[in-house]
Amino acid sequence: MSLEKFGPFASAFENGQLSVPGYLALLNLDGPDTDVVIDRIQSSMRSEDLVRWVDALFDDPNWRAHLVGAIAVLLDGGARLTAAPLWGAIDAGSWVTPQLVVTAYFADPNFPEHLIARLDHRCEIAVPSGLSPFTRHSATGPGGAVHRSAKLLSSLLCIGKRLPALASFLERASAEPDIAELLGKDIDNSSTITDRWYTQLTAHFASRQRELTPRAK
Repeated sequence: MSLEKFGPFASAFENGQLSVPGYLALLNLDGPDTDVVIDRIQSSMRSEDLVRWVDALFDDPNWRAHLVGAIAVLLDGGARLTAAPLWGAIDAGSWVTPQLVVTAYFADPNFPEHLIARLDHRCEIAVPSGLSPFTRHSATGPGGAVHRSAKLLSSLLCIGKRLPALASFLERASAEPDIAELLGKDIDNSSTITDRWYTQLTAHFASRQRELTPRAK
């Protein structure tokens, strides 16, 4: 993965004084390096070409870039960035779909509509083409399209329950036999990842005097 195409955000991938590559601190948001990496992303957002660089992060099939893009979107708070590229990475079956779904929950005022549309289509995934098996595994993680759909479904159901406006829809959808069958194919326990990342994320932003709240009601 060439970092040049990410412009100033390349710094978020580097080790520097960190114990791990920067992006790894964002995977679980539970290490001592997390705030350092968030600071790097915050500094990178001064770029006049912010939209271009963040679009590049989400256009890349590699999940590592998606984590950096997610934090950028949250830091931006809707000032210059939209959630469209974020949903593109989600629909491509990113390995960090739970983290991206949490980001969309906070960043997209149309999150309920996006959730409903994806459940209506049973969380269909379009895995990036043109990658060798080795490259695909490294960039997008293990599992096939069905497992990725199940991961997205589990993540959406988990975070969607936090919005009262979605309660009746989610109750009906969860009772559908094919939804239940697909949910059973989530091999990553994605609901747990979703909840954990939500908790860690809100704590980190609170420590920065930023209360994260969903833009959708």
